[in-house]
Amino acid sequence: MQNTLELMCTDFDGTIYDESVRPPIPATFLESVANMQERGICWMVNTGREKDFLLESLREHGSGLLPDYIGVVERELYVLKSGNYTPLEYWNLASKKTHASLFEQHTNLMIDIRRWINTSFDADIYEDEHSPICLIARNNGDADAIHAHVQEALIDHPELSWVRNDVYARFSHAKIHKGTLLKQVAKLQQIPASRILAAGDHLNDLPMLHPEYAAHLVAPANSVPEVRHQVSEHGGYISSGIAGWGIQEALLKKGFGGR
Repeated sequence: MQNTLELMCTDFDGTIYDESVRPPIPATFLESVANMQERGICWMVNTGREKDFLLESLREHGSGLLPDYIGVVERELYVLKSGNYTPLEYWNLASKKTHASLFEQHTNLMIDIRRWINTSFDADIYEDEHSPICLIARNNGDADAIHAHVQEALIDHPELSWVRNDVYARFSHAKIHKGTLLKQVAKLQQIPASRILAAGDHLNDLPMLHPEYAAHLVAPANSVPEVRHQVSEHGGYISSGIAGWGIQEALLKKGFGGR
């Protein structure tokens, strides 16, 4: 079974990294990743984090291991070359242009949504280079209510998506997400979905947790109900362990983690 895997794509926070425990990334998982990379299996981290924030944690807690590819802010791709991450310029520039045009077309909608959140909730709202509205809710209850309202507001705007992880959220293009990032890496490496494993725990991971992008789907025990449901529906593996411990459990169960 080991020879059937050519690419492993993992989310970061909550999937392989848990900041509440030490070490945040299990040594056994890192050992499995090292063994897999030695056998020629690519590793991609696909996260909502920004690049520098991700690399800071990886270099502090990753025991010197680095992914072959990283997908960041659910829309940018970088490849590891000579110890540094080089942007896939054609993809990143096209994504940036697409998002800029999309957000400009929906300026009034963004103003209305920002106004509603400000009047209804005590939340941190700001704009950055990736989204005209970025949200940090005070708690998951508020994030749930905001999520439901925004989803309803987007019914007539299918090209927009509200991308959420825990209390954090932002806007994105509906066709640019973790799934399309994974698909692009698979295309570059000429790897079919049948030889790809994808692992995630939260709502922003749902697009890549689908047989279209990966035949082997994994969710750790701490995953939100929507993720557990989707992974189960497609015959994936729900671990009994949390975060990286759960992913390591799945790798061993599937026969991918050993030498």
